[in-house]
Amino acid sequence: MVDLKSVIDVTSRLSNTQARKLLTEIFNVNPNFISYTKHAFEQMSEDDLKTGDILNVLKAGKIYDDPEFENGSYRYRVETRNIVVVIAFRKPNYVVVITTWRKK
Repeated sequence: MVDLKSVIDVTSRLSNTQARKLLTEIFNVNPNFISYTKHAFEQMSEDDLKTGDILNVLKAGKIYDDPEFENGSYRYRVETRNIVVVIAFRKPNYVVVITTWRKK
């Protein structure tokens, strides 16, 4: 297994495939390196989502859209059929959940 964290510059725009692979590696190696913004918790509460729901999306969701550059970092939408989670990589082994919502 290639250590993606040592070869990927997370401050640069990653392809959807690179972002998905890096997220999977982080999730599998140390899910404690996933944090949430205050805004993410507020949105989760509004849509009656729990951290378990978000972790399930991060584990099994797909990244379909190109990342958006906002507030100094690239943001990736990880989606399932019902939920969207927007993440940013802060360090090669650290993910922040920026926001989330339930699809209508």
